[in-house]
Amino acid sequence: MVVEIIPRKAVPVPLWQKILFYCLITLILGTVLSYFILGYSQKKSLERLQNLEEIITEEKTPQKIALEKEILNYQRKINNFTLILDYHPLSSKFFSFIQKTIHPNVRYSQVNLNLKESLAVVSGQAETFSALGQQLQILKRSPFNVLEDVALSRISLGRGGKVEFVLTFSFNPSFFATRY
Repeated sequence: MVVEIIPRKAVPVPLWQKILFYCLITLILGTVLSYFILGYSQKKSLERLQNLEEIITEEKTPQKIALEKEILNYQRKINNFTLILDYHPLSSKFFSFIQKTIHPNVRYSQVNLNLKESLAVVSGQAETFSALGQQLQILKRSPFNVLEDVALSRISLGRGGKVEFVLTFSFNPSFFATRY
């Protein structure tokens, strides 16, 4: 067994380890200090918020509370009305469609529009049979892709040699919807 009487020199700690050690100590102290500072700050903010809430509740009089409830009630009604309007079918689309597709020698005299079933029954007069035939071709070849079917349900010769007719339009159900 070897026993050394002369002590050895201590190995010097590298500089980078010393710097790292002091940086870590500083970082730990900074973290602990930040924790307490932020906790104190949060506590003060919470107290201020509670004080503001107390001031607000003290400021509310029964008249203000009643007025606030009334305003919220009106706001709810307006929102409900807006929802109803958004999904309300638009019958005006039918008239703009007819305006774009009508033949110059055809006159519509009566319209029965059923929005729920997407049907329209139209009666009218045409100058000639060929004008009525051209009107049917215009409707069947409509570029608007809104009609599913057009049916001629009644035809007769009226006063002055004019052709009286009844047409039934079957529309695409999404045609009358306000949202597509």
